[in-house]
Amino acid sequence: MAFVQMTDEEKALLDLAYTDGKRILEGMLFDYQEKALGELRACREYLNSRYPHENFRIIAFQPSSRKGCVEMQFVLPERDETEYILKYEDGLYTDNFYDVPFEREYDELIEHMLTEAEIPARVYTYFPFLISDVISSGKDLLERRPRLGRHTALFVDANSLDEQEAEAAITKIKKIFKDNGIYSSGILFLVPDLDKMSTESVQELDRYCRDLENHISITSIPFRCFDVER
Repeated sequence: MAFVQMTDEEKALLDLAYTDGKRILEGMLFDYQEKALGELRACREYLNSRYPHENFRIIAFQPSSRKGCVEMQFVLPERDETEYILKYEDGLYTDNFYDVPFEREYDELIEHMLTEAEIPARVYTYFPFLISDVISSGKDLLERRPRLGRHTALFVDANSLDEQEAEAAITKIKKIFKDNGIYSSGILFLVPDLDKMSTESVQELDRYCRDLENHISITSIPFRCFDVER
């Protein structure tokens, strides 16, 4: 056992991983915990270098001694409800934050496609899978091969479509997705007076539509588009 100089964040994360009482908080570590600290620092350094303009908060850390891989959970301070994952396994770092810097650019590409098909909608897309690729734009997300799985939420004003028209719109949407290689599960929300929520971000709109308290006034229609060339 040895005394190791650590930041408050490192102490808290190691204490959470090992639950060894005050000893870790006082800076006293066993050899295997020093190794875990090295893994934690390497993950933090990688995350900072991959996304240098972001200020992440690490909320949990799993050392390699637990499951054979290193895993870190992190959030953005302004998005505390959304957790992201960084994993290190077999010499490779992967994460599921890659879409976030370009999510609005990507969603606007989808909105443009839908508008051209006379389906005005707001779009919010979530990419859950961990990858190691460097993504540099929304277009990269759209064109990457093999195709990335994703979930797409579409928000349409309920005053512009009834449920029968919405089902026809889903058929159109699935064709657009298939033609553009968009591999996705999805859900279409018919939102009353959507224009009144124009100042809300799509993330806030998504949370509003998924809140059970609001379901009495919102119609939701799930769809899937997985029959595309991956």
